[in-house]
Amino acid sequence: MLDYNSNQPLIFIHIPKTAGTSIRVLFEKWFGEGLLLHYYKEAVCEMPIHHEIFAKHSVDQPVVVYGHFNRRRKFGVEDYYPEVRQFITILRDPLERLISNYFYLKKVAHGWSKYPELDPDLANYVLINKSPMLNYFPREVTFDNYKEIIEKYFIEIGIIENIEISMERIAVKLQKTYCAEMLERMNASNKDQLVTDDLRNIFIENNQLEYTVYNYVKNNYFNVNRHFS
Repeated sequence: MLDYNSNQPLIFIHIPKTAGTSIRVLFEKWFGEGLLLHYYKEAVCEMPIHHEIFAKHSVDQPVVVYGHFNRRRKFGVEDYYPEVRQFITILRDPLERLISNYFYLKKVAHGWSKYPELDPDLANYVLINKSPMLNYFPREVTFDNYKEIIEKYFIEIGIIENIEISMERIAVKLQKTYCAEMLERMNASNKDQLVTDDLRNIFIENNQLEYTVYNYVKNNYFNVNRHFS
């Protein structure tokens, strides 16, 4: 992957339900006023603000744009900041991320126009929804180019299942201080339904590219676990 270039703005792609809120608190401590947020306001259907990041960026006050970048919903990287060439993100097992997002939406999405009614059966939700993970990437990902995208555009890609090692690697690249106590556990959701092994296998079959990318990244990390909901 890339080395961090402090002469250029950086984007942290926050894929929902990948500890992004917890990590954002840490990035606020690291970058202060240089941290600029990019979030679609679901409750009022309001697009993210476009920041003049190159005008605001300097080596003394580096800019990091942090948030949800979703190509399918027209607020992706190429829609807002196509000139940016360095990124960080955190991945999660695509099914576990989908399940966590389902219970999060059950808790908060009442009244959102995009989610008029959520299926009460988790199994049905899993069967009819594909993983949106790759919609958040800075460029369109295929089986032919996913390795190139990772190596060409990313400073680091962490995974939730190896969050401590992931954050240590990110901190080293950014020349920041990090210890495990700095990462708080936030936005946890209670889960009262389970997914069967058969349903998991169906989901994996229906999301082969997402699992190819996830497993490619996962194999670069040690098996040190910390749970996020």
